[in-house]
This record gives sequence, structure tokens and C-alpha cells, in this order.
Amino acid sequence: MTKQSKTPAKQTFFSELSDRGLSLERIAAALMASVLLSYVYQLLSNGAFYELGSYYNSISFVGFFVIMILALAVMVGATYLTRVKTIIPWALAVSSLAVSVLLAANYKDGGAFFCLGIGICDFIIALWLARGDKLALSAFSISRKAALIAAAVLFVGCTIFFGYFTSAKYLSYNNFTFDFGIFAQMYERMATTFSPSTTVERSHMMSHFGVHFSPIFYLFLPGYYIFRSPLFLFYVQAAGVASGVFAVWLIAGKLKLSGKLTLALELIYAFYPCLMNGTFYDFHENKFLTSIILFLFYFIISKNTLWEFIFAFLLLMVKEDAAIYLIVIALFVMINRKEFYRGFIMLGMAIIYFIIAQAIVASAGTEGVMIGRLSDYFVNGERGFGSVIKAVFFDFGFLLKQMFTAEKIPFLLWMFLPVCCAPFLTEKISSLILLFPIVPINLMQSWQYQYNVDYQYTYGTAALIIVSAILVISRLKGGKKRVVVITALFMCMVMSASLMVPKINNASSYLKSSAGTREQIEELLDSVPTDATVTAAHSLVPHLYKVEWLYTMPEYYAANRDKPVDTDYFVIDTRYSDLANEMKQVMANNYSLVQTAGFAELYKHN
Repeated sequence: MTKQSKTPAKQTFFSELSDRGLSLERIAAALMASVLLSYVYQLLSNGAFYELGSYYNSISFVGFFVIMILALAVMVGATYLTRVKTIIPWALAVSSLAVSVLLAANYKDGGAFFCLGIGICDFIIALWLARGDKLALSAFSISRKAALIAAAVLFVGCTIFFGYFTSAKYLSYNNFTFDFGIFAQMYERMATTFSPSTTVERSHMMSHFGVHFSPIFYLFLPGYYIFRSPLFLFYVQAAGVASGVFAVWLIAGKLKLSGKLTLALELIYAFYPCLMNGTFYDFHENKFLTSIILFLFYFIISKNTLWEFIFAFLLLMVKEDAAIYLIVIALFVMINRKEFYRGFIMLGMAIIYFIIAQAIVASAGTEGVMIGRLSDYFVNGERGFGSVIKAVFFDFGFLLKQMFTAEKIPFLLWMFLPVCCAPFLTEKISSLILLFPIVPINLMQSWQYQYNVDYQYTYGTAALIIVSAILVISRLKGGKKRVVVITALFMCMVMSASLMVPKINNASSYLKSSAGTREQIEELLDSVPTDATVTAAHSLVPHLYKVEWLYTMPEYYAANRDKPVDTDYFVIDTRYSDLANEMKQVMANNYSLVQTAGFAELYKHN
């Protein structure tokens, strides 16, 4: 009788817990969330987790367990009293995201492989959260208008935030001739003569279009007239990248996605690590590729012929090799969407424009289109795209050897992991053609910057990956869609933190260290006559952008060792002692010190 009376009591107890949202798996999840919250406290108080000894010795064990026990009690108690089953899942989601971001932000060496490890853990948690919709996402809804407001907030926030921090290098004299001084001087020349000419890019007066044909620069010239400062370039660049969030909103609407999913896709775009991260490296036309491609896809999906071809032309205006993206998009339109007429016209536009752009670059410069970055594929003294095509066709194994190296695998993780590899989940194999540009633009090349997400060569590829991910996610169903979206959101934030938190910290330190001497140095540089000939240290060239005949050290000296450097002024940056000494040797006794301000020294020809 005693044993029989105890059994119903146990069943009643556990069934009551389950009814109140406290099943065994939720209790286990609460325990995990409480441990993660303790980790959050420890990481905030001592971020150097990668140094086991110092981290372990600084841990407050009492604090760790107090937080863990209190958090567990609060979660279990709140769930028991309210019967709200989503409390523990949301606590687990938030705590795991917080720990993931802190780990990525505090890991001094960063790295895609470390983020991959975090991603595997988060993916497992996302699987549990998505099963049975434990976050009750299906009951949550927002309007398209609210998603548009969110897009506007993201746009304004990203423009101001990244415009400010990416301009910090300029304000603290940590930008160089390459690749900001050339654009600072070029825009000032465009504002005065309408010609995109510089003297610092190749150590003589020439059009920048002799290196890259990028007429899109003229679209931003009216804004430069208003602000008349190189700082404008940082903000217009941040705005250009951030504006893609509106294209995401438009595409989601055309695909009839909910406001909730639209908001998630906007956040994925805003935090996609290979976008805003690259704005920290100076100013480049490539960074406008992403938004233009996304808007182009919106008009393709909408079948708005006029704007489709306007944005196709805008895409080509970015750079001569932008034709590759339009060729691939045209093939997608023909093969995947069966719109042969539209696709054929775009294909013709891309090929004709590339031929014209190539001729313009060749006529305006001495190098022509920079095919030299594919020199690994030149055989028997042959050069040019024909040689590359033959090498790839007849030796496909060599192509694979060049593409998949130890240095390029992390690049692939940076590009695809933030979207949970969604483009490869497609049921339409033909849509994979959108991923093709990653081969010639990034993976085929041996020039290290082409496959480094800190630079400007990822923006076109990133746009096509994001478009592919949106198209795939729009077709996923139920739990699979939730897993992909949750994991993608987690990974975008984690990988962005890994890349950008160190850069933001550096930018802050740059501004702090230069605060005392910034105005005095600027006064010294403003005193240099703009009609004089000037040779400047490469770190000061961006601030001398108004000087028409400006030359940079060490680039000028390296390119003209057989010619004496004989300009009216020399401006030296004493922070770089080797370069400063080299410049003083070049000056010999022909120059006299005029003024010193902080680390800047101004010399005038005797």
C-alpha cells in the first residue's frame, strides 16, 4: 500500500512541473543559461580568457556560483509562478549570444576558426530553441512599417557610428597615401578642375582613371562641394554600405516575407562582418558594390525594366571589373529566372562596358587593367585574360591548388558562416551561379588583399552571398528556417565583434593619443602654400590634399631614385624615424627647418 501511494505523488509532482513549463530539458537549459550568465560576469571583469593561468587565478569562485544559483532560482521560480514557458529559452538565447560575443571580442588573435568553434556551440543551442518553437517566434509579429523604421534606425546608426570611427585614423594622422591620400587629393582636384587627377598615386600628375575606371566617384562630388573635407568621404562610404538595409527591406517585401523575418534579415545585413568591417580601411569605390547589387536585384525581382538597367549601369560605373558581377547576374536572370531578353541585354552591357573601360584605363595610364594579379596563370610569356582562361581550362587541378589554400579557407568561413551557409541549401542548383565571382575576384588570386575581409575586395561577393541567402531563407519552412535565421543572427554578431571591436578600440586610442597636438599640426600643414611643390611623409599626405603638386615618401623616392627630389617643401613625420632619417638624407643641406608642431616638421628649400 505504501509503494502504491508514493507513485501517483511522484507523477503528480513531475507533471505539475511540466505543466508549469519546467520539464527536465528546460531545467537543464536553465542550468546552462545560469552558467553562461556567470561566464558573462567573469568575461566582463576579466576578458583575457585565453591566458588560462591569469584568468583562472583572477576568477571569483564565490561570485561565479552566487550568480549561477541566483540566476537559476530566478528563471525556475519565474517560470513556475507565471507558467510562461519561454522565459528559460529566451534566457538561454540571450546568455549564449552574450558569451559568444564577449569571447569573440576579447580573443586577441581573432580568427575564423575560433568563430567556427563558437558557431558550432550556438548552432546546437539554435537547434534546441527552434524545435517546437521554444522562443514562441510564431506568436510574435511586427508590421512591414515597423521593419522599415528599424531599417532607417540601422541606416542612421551605422552611418554615424562607422563614419565617426573610420574617420578616427584621419583625425589622428594614421591614414596614409595608399589608399586614402590619393582619394583625398583626387576629390579636391575634381572639385577644382573636374578631373580625377593625382600626383601621389604614381608620383606624377595623372588621372586616377589610368589605374581604375570609376566614374561613380562623380555621384558624390556634389556632397563634397558642400562639406569640402576628406572627412565627408568616410561618412558617405558608411552611408553607402548601410543603405543596403533598405534594399533588403524592399526585397523581403517583394518576396512576401513577414515583417518579423524582414527585421531579422535587416539585422543579418547590418551585422554581416564583411561589410562595415572593411570601411575601417580607408575609402574605396568597391564598397558601394553591395548596396547597388542589392537594389539591382530588387528591381530584377520587381521586373521594373527602367530601374533595373539604371542600377545595372550604376554597377558598371563602380569599377571596370564590376562587369564580372553583372555578367553573372545576367546569366542568373537568363538561366534561373528564364528572362532571356533582359539577361541578354545586361550581358551585352557588361561585355561592351568592360571593353570600353579597359581601353580608357590603358589610354589614361601606363599599366592598363591590373591583370598582373593573375600572373600565376601566365604561361610561356603570355599575358592577358586569354592566357588565364587557357591555363584554367587545360589545368583545372592547378586552379584548385591555387583556390583552396590554408590562407583562403578562413576567408571562406568569414564569407559563408555568417549566413549559416544558406546559399548552399538551395533546391535550384542554377542559383549557385551567383556565387561564381568569388572564384576570379577572390580565390584565384595570390595577392593577399583579395581574400582578406579587412579590405575592399569582398563587397561584390558579399552582396551576391546575401542575395542568395535571402532567396534560400525565403523558401525554407518551419524549424529549418528558424535554425538558419537564429544561427545566422548569432554568427553575424559574433564574427562582427571579432573583427570590429579591436578596430573600434584602436580608433578610440588614436583619437585619445592625438588630442593634445592635433590642432597645432593642422595649423602647420595649413601653412603650406597649395601652389608650391611639396614632398611629404605618407602619413601626412592625406592632410595636404589641397596641394596640387604633392609627392609622397617613400613612394616617390622608390620610383624616382635616378632623379633628385627637389620640391619647395618637405614635411616630415618624426613618429617614423627610419623614414624621417631617409627624407633628411634626401634633403641634405638644401632645406631649412621652418616650423615644428608635435611630430610634424616643415622644411623649406634654401
